[in-house]
Amino acid sequence: MKQTLYLILFLFMIATTQSQNQTPDLKILAFSKTAGYRHGAIPQSLIALGQLAEQNNWKIIATEEGEIFTPENLSSFDLVIFVHTTKDILEADQQEALKDYVENGGGLLALHTGADTEYDWPWYVEAIGASFVGHPPSQQGKLIIEDRSHPATAHFPDSTWVVTDEWYSFDRNPREDVHVLISIDEDSYEVDDNRWFEGAQQRIGDHPLVWYRLVGKGKVFQTALGHEPELYHNPLFLQHLKGAILWTATEE
Repeated sequence: MKQTLYLILFLFMIATTQSQNQTPDLKILAFSKTAGYRHGAIPQSLIALGQLAEQNNWKIIATEEGEIFTPENLSSFDLVIFVHTTKDILEADQQEALKDYVENGGGLLALHTGADTEYDWPWYVEAIGASFVGHPPSQQGKLIIEDRSHPATAHFPDSTWVVTDEWYSFDRNPREDVHVLISIDEDSYEVDDNRWFEGAQQRIGDHPLVWYRLVGKGKVFQTALGHEPELYHNPLFLQHLKGAILWTATEE
């Protein structure tokens, strides 16, 4: 009887461990091309994404070659991540390939600078939800975790997170068109310090930073977090990134 009980317990432990460690096999395209400001955190971002891929048995391809954006190539990926991309990074045919990919069920995750990319491409601006206008110097701010049921936010132990990063402001509040996961308390940092963006209106009031939306049959996830290289060693941020990847890349 004891042997049977031990066997049941052993099998239960194996099954539990497997279910906890099991993540879907994903193939991810990490695209870090820049045509404007080039962020110093790109190497740390790619290293962190590579480590997440290794830990979760994902396959990740990192490139800055826009020629990879063809219908045939994109069809083999579960997710495209824009890694600190800036300004105009895709040619017209490459844009069309990405648009069709997302609208037919693909996932696009924009890391930190999604709103500072492809300003003149109306489909992309609408898909992302807003365009970048400026930011103060990096500093500590208080994030408000609005939805802790999402895979990208469920791990946060509290409804607020005080952390240092570069806080983006946008040309609009996207809340009416997207599902907001994280916003920032503008009273917690110097939002009006626009020394690098003279004339920019950086105060929004209600100030979302992380959100998602459905575009056709696909998903677009925008997180403005991730400027500071140190964040790519922060367990809370890495889990945020992992959850965003899993949600955006899968059909559920």
